[in-house]
Amino acid sequence: MPFKVIGYRQLVQILTMFMIVQFLGFALAVVSLSGSTIQTVQNTALFTSYSSLLFYIAYIAVLSLVLLMLFKFFSTSKIFKILEGFVVFISSFIVFTSLLSLLPYNWTFAVFGFEVPLAALLATACSAVLVVAKNKVPGLRNSTAIISATGAGLLFGFVFSFWIALLFMALLAVYDFIAVFITKHMLSLARVASDNNLALLISVNEVEGLPARRLSNDIVAKYRTDRGLRSRFLPLLGDKLVPVAARVELGTGDLSMPLMVSVSAAASTFSLSLSMFVIFGAVSGLLLTMFILRRYKRALPAIPPLLLGIVVFVLLHMAIFRL
Repeated sequence: MPFKVIGYRQLVQILTMFMIVQFLGFALAVVSLSGSTIQTVQNTALFTSYSSLLFYIAYIAVLSLVLLMLFKFFSTSKIFKILEGFVVFISSFIVFTSLLSLLPYNWTFAVFGFEVPLAALLATACSAVLVVAKNKVPGLRNSTAIISATGAGLLFGFVFSFWIALLFMALLAVYDFIAVFITKHMLSLARVASDNNLALLISVNEVEGLPARRLSNDIVAKYRTDRGLRSRFLPLLGDKLVPVAARVELGTGDLSMPLMVSVSAAASTFSLSLSMFVIFGAVSGLLLTMFILRRYKRALPAIPPLLLGIVVFVLLHMAIFRL
């Protein structure tokens, strides 16, 4: 029972951050699409052919391999911070630009002979501040990851048409399954991101003191014989409580891919109802992921269950609105 209570709290926190990304990104997409036409949006899409997806999947696989090699042979934290800073700056710039475009001013400034909108200048400054703040305040990791995932979802959502985005997520689901269960290199990347507090995932960490009588004898015995743990927690908890730790993590890719599909639905079809069905399908997929995680207690690829939930709700949307 104690572990279930902690698990429920972590589920609520992970689900809350996941929904912030989905609804914030969806709101920014709707604002960006205001006044646009379907033809205009479709003409700006870069990837509308199925053959381009294979190249993109290969690119992601090669990039993962390169990152894995960098992390293995260059274990300095500076490399990690540079990569994190680059990703956070680019993705957060998209979010801040979308937010600042709501300003009632259309001022521009001359920068090196080019007319640059005020929103772009302010977004650049905000992104730079976020990168610096994250390095100074490690506790900002989840907030930074949320902003970064929102920006990535917006970018890919406007790049892909709806069915291309859905197929892209399906290919990523296969890749995610292979990377977690077969090659297992995704676990290595996640471990590096977690150990170095990189904003490439969100996490919920909890340590709670629970009465020893409510825990198994094995857990209590392990704590009693661990002098390091005893010396750290005994002054805080006393002799009758035992510290129980639990951690749940979710990658920014798992946050941004469902948003990509919902944004592409709004951009390609201007169907806000389809976008909402995609979001709630993703939420149901996340609930399924958390249920499996609690049951089997092992690292899981989150994109396949997310995709399953989205596909079910897309089919449900097609059935309802074609009746």
